[in-house]
Amino acid sequence: MRKSFLAVLAIIALAPAAQAESPYGLPPSGQAPSDVARQISPEKILTVPAQTKAAVQLLSGIHSQVSHVGDPIRAQLLQPVYVNGRVALPRGSLLDGRITRVRPAGRLRRPAELSLRFEQITLPDGQDRPITAVLTALDALAPPSVRLDSEGQLKGTKPIFWKWIAGGLVGLGALAGVQTQLASAAALGATLPLGGGALLAYAFFWPRGSDVHLPPDTRFHIRLHQPLTVRVAW
Repeated sequence: MRKSFLAVLAIIALAPAAQAESPYGLPPSGQAPSDVARQISPEKILTVPAQTKAAVQLLSGIHSQVSHVGDPIRAQLLQPVYVNGRVALPRGSLLDGRITRVRPAGRLRRPAELSLRFEQITLPDGQDRPITAVLTALDALAPPSVRLDSEGQLKGTKPIFWKWIAGGLVGLGALAGVQTQLASAAALGATLPLGGGALLAYAFFWPRGSDVHLPPDTRFHIRLHQPLTVRVAW
């Protein structure tokens, strides 16, 4: 009889502890379900290492004739970036940056030069983080008149030698025909060969280099210069 009485007392004493820690994950007495959810599924932190590369698509076009230093640019991720098998940067994340250098094309076949840098990324869930990212490669479908050097700077291509030589010859032929027609005009005949010849020689034998022009939807690759830490919920 005494043993039965002690057993009943033990069961009564352990009942509150059993309610506080349910083996089936039920919330303890007085604890909100949302608090339990946060304990079961805490936010995860992922860090994208420096030098990580990503494929992006330009959303705002740039042109060395109309773009200026400080003009904003925007692009979006074409493919997710993974860290340890988890998506750290989802597809569609937006990258914002600005143009940092512009040199227009000039004569003597001097091509235009343009540099840009991305400074912020915004994830689909609204997170925004500062970044430092530069171009590393242009897509094969990018305009052929633009190339990317080893420092991530966009440059126009130089005109092909035989094309501008041929253009110069055609221009001189046209000049000769005009001079023949105006040979009877003494006043013009004395000034046109010098002035017209100089202008055509300047235009055809010292042509401008190519501009840098990347239209919207141009695809390229970027590289992060610094690590990037983001929150993920999976």
